[in-house]
Amino acid sequence: MSTRKFSRVHFNVEATIATAGRQFRGTVENLSMTGMLLLTDERLPEGEMVEISMVLTGTLPEIKINFSGKVARVVDDCMAFTFDKIDLDSYMHLKNIVAYNSDDSDKVMEEIRQSIDQKLAQDN
Repeated sequence: MSTRKFSRVHFNVEATIATAGRQFRGTVENLSMTGMLLLTDERLPEGEMVEISMVLTGTLPEIKINFSGKVARVVDDCMAFTFDKIDLDSYMHLKNIVAYNSDDSDKVMEEIRQSIDQKLAQDN
């Protein structure tokens, strides 16, 4: 049984990863509201804090999505990242990307609603 709270969608876009010591690019394989899988030959240690940036081309102006996160795991030719912080504009773009590329956008919106409800309940 899967422990995922959010649907993952295939999404092919280039992402830039920046750490305290270096910067590199890779190709996003899949994306969710809480993380992504990046195809890359680069390697970072699990837990390393990173800044992630994706630029969506084909729109004017181009849309830039930024995240703060960390390396969740490293396998073969890819690294998985979890998102820790995201600004509101980037969050809205991410929500639209995941919902639009999902086979079930209603399910994606319900996952987001449940996550917000749980967060609000924790804060009270």
